[in-house]
Amino acid sequence: MANPRSLAISQVMRESITIHKFIYHILITKDEKVDYLSAVSLSDKHKSFFQEMISESSRGTKYLFVDEEKATLKGQCKELVDNLDDNDLFVQTSEQIAHNFKAQHDKRMADGIVIVTTFSMIVNAQAQNFVAIMKLDYKPVLHQIRDEKDPSKVTFEEITDTLLEEKAAIQKRAIIDVGQSFEWDVIAVERGKANSKQDTDVAIGDHFKKFLSVTLKEDNSVMTRKIISHSKRWAEKHQELVPSDVRARVIKYIEAHEEQAINVDDIKELICNHESDDTKRRLKVSFDDYMDDVELSGVQFTSKPNSIPAMEKKTKIKTNMNVKLEWEGEMKEAGIERKKVAGKIVYTVTADSVNDIS
Repeated sequence: MANPRSLAISQVMRESITIHKFIYHILITKDEKVDYLSAVSLSDKHKSFFQEMISESSRGTKYLFVDEEKATLKGQCKELVDNLDDNDLFVQTSEQIAHNFKAQHDKRMADGIVIVTTFSMIVNAQAQNFVAIMKLDYKPVLHQIRDEKDPSKVTFEEITDTLLEEKAAIQKRAIIDVGQSFEWDVIAVERGKANSKQDTDVAIGDHFKKFLSVTLKEDNSVMTRKIISHSKRWAEKHQELVPSDVRARVIKYIEAHEEQAINVDDIKELICNHESDDTKRRLKVSFDDYMDDVELSGVQFTSKPNSIPAMEKKTKIKTNMNVKLEWEGEMKEAGIERKKVAGKIVYTVTADSVNDIS
């Protein structure tokens, strides 16, 4: 019987990462053409560093190819994995990947290098091959020595020490699985995207998504976070609801039903409850319409409270007087009351004690 496909890359898998082939090409925004290289020499120290970068990439957001038959990148990566020892093919295909990367980005893209590497990991007790692609900012970190006889061949010089101080220079990263090892096709990470964006439609930018030709994989963690964010967005359309309280109520329900099956209709019953039957009916109709629009109606998922970022559980507000309030859960549970008095918004905070934490 075939081994089941894994969803996540485990720490044991990460520790088994071994780079086989490695090259990069230089992208200068103002130049029409890519500066293609034919060979890049890596020391053991450099290999170790980039293996670590691949390992960190494995904690990104999971995607599927939009159309496997037409996904250019998938075909290119399959060529690389199926012909692991063909160096000429590796170089030629990496050039095509770098060309497409530049073509999919606009003039705002920072100058940099696009790394293409093939690597292996031990999955289900067998070595499996993958492709990783990284975009690094160019100017602040790259030190290289060009071969005097063939400038298309380079050797790194002290790049590892510089990169260790400038990991933020690694702008985009992706791991591509063209085999059957995992339940996803691509894991991607983009610099500047907050952790709260992970596993959402905005975890990576449009240009990177178009280059990869991917769509978000709807796993249980994704669905857990989606239903929280969409419940709050729906609540923002109704004056009789407090959006932050609606979000807190959904989070509390998800946490109380960890690893249990939850249907979107369960969430509807939870947050559309109202003392007025007419209002309750109106809210339910509105909720159904909204969930239809975002294609979540009737969806069932397994509750994954551990996938909710800590910051997602907090509500933060700031007044026009630059006074900030922060709490977790519903306002009432936090001892906070909000009401309008003479056209002004009044927050009342009740507590047994108050500590100065400045």
